[in-house]
Amino acid sequence: MNILLLGGSGLIGSRLSKALFAAGHNLTLLSRSAGNAADYTYIQADFAALQSADDWLPHLAGIDIVINAVGLFAESAGQKFADIHIAAPQALFAACELTGVRRVIQVSALGAAPNAPTAYWRSKGIADASLAASSLDWTIIRPSLIYAPEGASCRVFCSLATLPCIANLGGAANVQPVHIDDLITLLVKLTVQALAIKQVINAVGPEAMPLSHWWQRLRLAMGLAPAFSIPLAPWLQNMAARSLPSALLSTDSLTMLRSGNSADSQLFATLLGRAPQPALPTQQDKTEVKRHALLGWLLPLLQISVALVWLCTAAVCLWAWPRAESYALLGKTGIPSAWQPLLFYGSVAMDALFGLLCLLGKGWRMQLYLVLAYSIIIACKLPEFLWHPFGPLLKNLPILALLMLFDQLADKPSRSPLH
Repeated sequence: MNILLLGGSGLIGSRLSKALFAAGHNLTLLSRSAGNAADYTYIQADFAALQSADDWLPHLAGIDIVINAVGLFAESAGQKFADIHIAAPQALFAACELTGVRRVIQVSALGAAPNAPTAYWRSKGIADASLAASSLDWTIIRPSLIYAPEGASCRVFCSLATLPCIANLGGAANVQPVHIDDLITLLVKLTVQALAIKQVINAVGPEAMPLSHWWQRLRLAMGLAPAFSIPLAPWLQNMAARSLPSALLSTDSLTMLRSGNSADSQLFATLLGRAPQPALPTQQDKTEVKRHALLGWLLPLLQISVALVWLCTAAVCLWAWPRAESYALLGKTGIPSAWQPLLFYGSVAMDALFGLLCLLGKGWRMQLYLVLAYSIIIACKLPEFLWHPFGPLLKNLPILALLMLFDQLADKPSRSPLH
């Protein structure tokens, strides 16, 4: 079967493409840049720019089935819901009717509706309504929260689950997370069999529960003991959502949680041929999931700690420690008295600058070199700090190791501690 898969680089699409190829299908993927995987045929195009049926017609030649797994959780300057969730899919559905491509599978979202309370849900719902009004043999899949170890949102949820205390979100409705393996199994089955034609399938897990309960179950699945649960009032949730930089923890996310993310799983289970599996780590991957989850909040904590070392050092030197003693230490390292004020204020400014760079996740290598230089100079000129009982110089060793770690992570943007 010749399949046009849209969104093949996303969480669902990347897994689905491998599963469909393994099942012996011919896959065509649409991408902004030409792909290099020999297993697939690539169409180089911008999905959001294909906003008329004529734009899609050349890409549907020889296609038997279209699967649209394109999704955008939050808008940006160059990506808008109106383009990606509405205009492009509507043009695609119209082109399918013109070319005779009868079968279209649309991956939407649980809660999607034209009158939904968030722009994300509304845009998905408008596209779903357009597809449902067409003459095509359509199926709409609406997944709940998806448990997938490699997924960005799942990693955030797993990290929150490993915190020493778990927030109990007052006012939030139940969630019913679904395992990515079940979702992919369903999509492959719908691709090869004429099932659920002109039906909406809510892809949900076996049980609806408060989000805090799911977090506790994630902890247990990762081999962690249950955590204390702290009630978090709605006004505190609102304050956190407005101040946090993550789109996954935004005011719209809160609105969706409060609206509910659960549904009847009977149709989903019938199509799977079994009950959905729990949306939890398996025995085989729990160690890896736990490691990523812990690093999700421990790395930012370490980053902030290093920043505070720099900022507090600058503040202590400038306002707390006797200036004469600072100049005396500079004198012991061989700095002439005329140069001491310049070196003193310059080092304070540099400490403050590095503290700010830490918070921005930048300048790790410069910090590493500076701490190393400080340590060598002090060890040579002020050796008493080497064997001081408080170990002020020896404590630079873990700082150096941390800076080296952050420098290595900074070379891989997707693994940057705070971004």
